[in-house]
Amino acid sequence: MDITDRKRIEAERQHAKDSLQKERECLRAILDNLTDGIVACDENGHLMLFNHVAREFHGVAEATLPPNQWTEHFDLYLADGVTPMPTHEIPLFRAFQGEQVHEFEMVIAPKQGKTRALLASGRAFFDAAGNKAGAVVAMHDISDRKQAEAALRKAMQESDYQSRLLRTILDSTQDWIFAKDKEFRYILASRSYAEALNQSIDSLLGKDDLELGFSITQVFGNPDVGIRGFRNDDQAALAGEVIRNPYDPATVSDGSTRIFDTSKVPLYDSDGNIFAMLGSSRDITDRHNTEAALRNSEAALKEKASELEETLQTLRLTQAQVIQAEKMSSLGQLVAGIAHEINNPVNFIYGNLSPIREYAADLLHLLELYQTQSPQPDSEIQAFTEAIDLRFLKQDLPKLIDSMKMGTERIREIVLSLRNFSRLDEAEVKEVDLHTGIDSTLVILGNRLKPTPDRPAIQVVKQYGNLPLVECYAGQLNQVFMNILSNAIEAIEEKIQKQAEATAVNGKGAHCAVLTAQTAPGTITIRTQLVESNQVQICIADNGLGMSAEVQQRLFDPFFTTKPVGQGTGMGLSISYQIVAERHGGSLTCHSEPGQGTEFTIQIPVEL
Repeated sequence: MDITDRKRIEAERQHAKDSLQKERECLRAILDNLTDGIVACDENGHLMLFNHVAREFHGVAEATLPPNQWTEHFDLYLADGVTPMPTHEIPLFRAFQGEQVHEFEMVIAPKQGKTRALLASGRAFFDAAGNKAGAVVAMHDISDRKQAEAALRKAMQESDYQSRLLRTILDSTQDWIFAKDKEFRYILASRSYAEALNQSIDSLLGKDDLELGFSITQVFGNPDVGIRGFRNDDQAALAGEVIRNPYDPATVSDGSTRIFDTSKVPLYDSDGNIFAMLGSSRDITDRHNTEAALRNSEAALKEKASELEETLQTLRLTQAQVIQAEKMSSLGQLVAGIAHEINNPVNFIYGNLSPIREYAADLLHLLELYQTQSPQPDSEIQAFTEAIDLRFLKQDLPKLIDSMKMGTERIREIVLSLRNFSRLDEAEVKEVDLHTGIDSTLVILGNRLKPTPDRPAIQVVKQYGNLPLVECYAGQLNQVFMNILSNAIEAIEEKIQKQAEATAVNGKGAHCAVLTAQTAPGTITIRTQLVESNQVQICIADNGLGMSAEVQQRLFDPFFTTKPVGQGTGMGLSISYQIVAERHGGSLTCHSEPGQGTEFTIQIPVEL
């Protein structure tokens, strides 16, 4: 071979070498720009090729390793992402063994990198002589698809959960829940609604109201008699209206009529189009009855209040009759009859007030329970609640009952005074030391005699004579002493108060110390003596405000009082007069001058 041939052969060899290099570079460029990862091994099973994507998948560079080291080095796992992949499961190993691998699911979880789910496909390749030259595997990243599938499964699970939750709610609620399509056929119903129609849920779905046994009048109404049918409200809801009917009577399966609060609203699909209507009906019969009972209770309470007012008016009329009586004996008989006649209705009213309060409290509590269970009532109920001022009604009703109770207790006290006045309560007659009774009364009133921030102590001067034991009704005489002494204390306090007010008006100051120094201390003087050998006389005098002649003329009249309303019954001195004059055959007189004080004189026989 001459040099020319040798150069030509070398040139051809170099050209072939250059062409092969270009092909390799072209192949590398193609492999590195593929979106799939490509790995290959040679005829000895050693890795020989990792394209750019494969290196990114594994997070490591290609390395010439035997198959038994591929799993650990390249972080290969089965589809569960947890189980390391056995060598015989590795797609490249299987392809090298002659198996054609098709979309085998696997996971690559590099320690430094992103975990990916892949589909691997591959097979062996051969040289021109038919000898196995190696194997190649392509790996397609399906991580996004797997995430989408997981999201879909989760959505389906949530949808199934929501469906089961909705069904549970519909099976559990006592409200009637239903939905109808545009053909007015049921597409949804709660169990309570189906049971009310004597239907199963399955038998109800797909039917309209007529097929379920509702009458034509119930479905379509009768405008001539003002009946609005189901269909009218259904059509309105399907047209986009929101229907509220807070008072909706309906006949249930047992034939009884119940009152419902019904609402119907349109249902929209994802495109905003109405495809059905949803209805709900809540049984408010018990609440309606409770409210009616509460209204009736209010009416009954008002009626009782009216009766009480009439009783008080009767009492005032009785007072006028008593005041006009000319003789105390006839007055006693009259008052006895009045006390008896008033006592019965007052006791009846008084005895019913506690049950009425309990009933009203129960009704109010039941109403609060309904409000708790239905915290968002419809607009009509809310408007009516505001119109009647339910909050005020609930607060004022117990106060009304309490005021009635106070009124009846007041009447009972007056009746008791009348009973005492008319000798309905008898006491044992016995000989007593009147001084002991007076002293006991002063002990009881001791706290009222003590000094206060507004006045000094009230002094009591005792000028007791030598009295024999007196045959009398001791308890009743003690009541006389109590009434007269109480009035004396009040007269002294009233005088001191008026002096303080006058001092303040004149600019002299009303300080307690100044008032105490300038005001004579209140004094009550009690004198006793034996007169005419068979009469005892008790005089009780005070240096209080005194009274006019007009007041003295009415002083012993029943119900007469100069005290503000609620601070006196006007029976104290009247009863005292009855005790002294009627019970003991004595006399009770009064002498007073305005601003100079008052003196009461009691005179009774030693023996009855």
